Amino acid sequence: MHALDLDDSPLLLHRYAHGLTAAQVVAAFNDLDPAGSASMRTARLYDLEGWPQGRRRPSPRVLDLLARIYQTTARRLVTDETYSTYGAHDRELIDAADYRHLDPFQRVRLTAATPEISHVSMEPTAGAWPVRTSVATSGVRPEACAALFRALTAEEADVKRRELLFELAVALGGVPALRLLRHLTSDEEARLAQAVQGTSRVDAQTVTAVEKLIAQCWQIEQTYGPAKLLPVADAQRGVIAGLLSRESLTPALRDRLVVAYSGLSHLGGWLCYDLVDYVGAVRRYEEGVEAAYEVREPGIIAHLHGCLAHVASSQGKPAKALDHAYAAQAWAKQSSSRLQQAAIAHPLARALAGSGKGEEGIRVLDRACELASAPRTEADPSHLAWCTPEVTHYNIGYCLAALKRSDEALRAGEQALTGMGRSFPKTRGRALVVQATALIQKREIQAATQRLGEAAQIIAEHSSLRLGHSVRTARQQLQPWATNTYVRALDEKLRALGVPA
Repeated sequence: MHALDLDDSPLLLHRYAHGLTAAQVVAAFNDLDPAGSASMRTARLYDLEGWPQGRRRPSPRVLDLLARIYQTTARRLVTDETYSTYGAHDRELIDAADYRHLDPFQRVRLTAATPEISHVSMEPTAGAWPVRTSVATSGVRPEACAALFRALTAEEADVKRRELLFELAVALGGVPALRLLRHLTSDEEARLAQAVQGTSRVDAQTVTAVEKLIAQCWQIEQTYGPAKLLPVADAQRGVIAGLLSRESLTPALRDRLVVAYSGLSHLGGWLCYDLVDYVGAVRRYEEGVEAAYEVREPGIIAHLHGCLAHVASSQGKPAKALDHAYAAQAWAKQSSSRLQQAAIAHPLARALAGSGKGEEGIRVLDRACELASAPRTEADPSHLAWCTPEVTHYNIGYCLAALKRSDEALRAGEQALTGMGRSFPKTRGRALVVQATALIQKREIQAATQRLGEAAQIIAEHSSLRLGHSVRTARQQLQPWATNTYVRALDEKLRALGVPA
C-alpha cells in the first residue's frame, strides 16, 4: 500500500511497512551475521535505501539479510531497473533468497503442501511412458508467468531470445528454470525448444542439453531448496516422457533419454523425501528403477534401491529398509563406480541401526570411508558429490548415538562438521542434530540446545522439512528439561525462525 502513495525505493517501503526505524534494522542486520563480522551502520542503510541517488547499490548478501528481516524475497527489495544492473551470478543469488515462510501472515507455509507443487499429478495416465504415472509439463500459474516475464525483460534485451527462453522456462517449471537455462549455449537452447515444441527431431545435442540441465539441478539442490526445485524436476521429467513416447529415436539416444528420465525420477524422489512426502518419493524412485531396468544400468538401480531403503528407514520399516539395502549392495557390486559402493553403505548402515545392528552398520561405514577417500574417477556419477568421508563420519555418529555411545558419537560428529565446512548445509544440520542427541544422552543441556539452534538456523534458509522433523524429534528428547532456561530460549528461537513445534 505504501508504494501507491510514496515514490521511494522498495527497501525503504519495506522498512516503513514493518514499522521499523533505521536503527532497529541495523541492529537486526548485525545480529543476523553468523560470523559476527557485519558492519552495517545507519548512514550506510540510508545510502542503500536511496540507490540509485545514493552512493551504494545493495549487494546480494545485503539483500539476503534484509529479506530475512522483512520476511520477503530479495527480488522484491529492488526495482526492475536495479535488478538489471547485476551480473548473472548475482541475479541467481538474489532470486534464491526467499524468506516468505518466516512471515506468520503468509498463506503459503513450507510446513504444508505448497501450491508451487500442486500441479504435479500422480494419477495413472493412459499412454504415459514408460511408467504407470505421468507428470504434467504445464502448470505454471499466471502470476508465475508474470514474474517470469518480468525477470526476462530485466535481463534479456533480444526479443526473440526472450520469447524462446520464456517458452522453455514455462515448459521446464517456471522462474527457477531460468537459472538452469543460463548454463546452455544459444544453440542448445534453440534445439531444446524445438524438440519441446515438436518442430524438430531429437538429436545428440538436444540430449546433451537435457543432461546439462539435470547436472545443474543437482548442483543447486543444497542451496535452492526442495519446494522450489521439485516443480522444475517434475516438469523436466514430463518433457522427457513426452519425447520418449512420441519420438523415433536411435537406440543410443533413447538409452540416454531413459537414463535422464531415471535421473530426474531420482532427483524428484529425493526432493519429495526432503519434504517428508514419502508416498511421492517412493513413487518417483520406483519409476526411476523401472526406467533403469530398461537400460540395465546397475549403478542407477543400486542407488535407487538405496534411496528406497532410506525412505523405509524414515517410515520405521527396518525389514523393508534392509531388503532394499541388500538389493542395492548386490547391484552396486556390478557397478564400475567404487564411490557408488561407498554411497550404498549409508542406507545399509541406517537400516542395520534401525534393526538393532548398529555395530555391524559402523563396520560397513568404516569400509565406505576408505572408498570415499579414494580419488574420483570418470565412472563416479556427479550426483554422488555428497559422498565424502565427512558425510560418512556423520552417519557413523548416527549409528553410535543409536547405540548410546555418546562420547564416540560426539567425536564422529565433530570430524564430520570440521571437514564438511559449509558445503552441504542440510547435511551439516543433520550432523548437528546427531551431536545434540549425543549431548542430551550425556545431559549436557546447554550444549545440546546450542547445536539444535544452529540446525534450526539452517532450516530457516533451506526448505528442508526433513531437517525440521529431525530438530523437532531431538527437541522432544529435551522435554524433561522443558523449564530449563536454555530449552526455553531454544523454543523461542524455533518460534522466531518459523520452525513449528
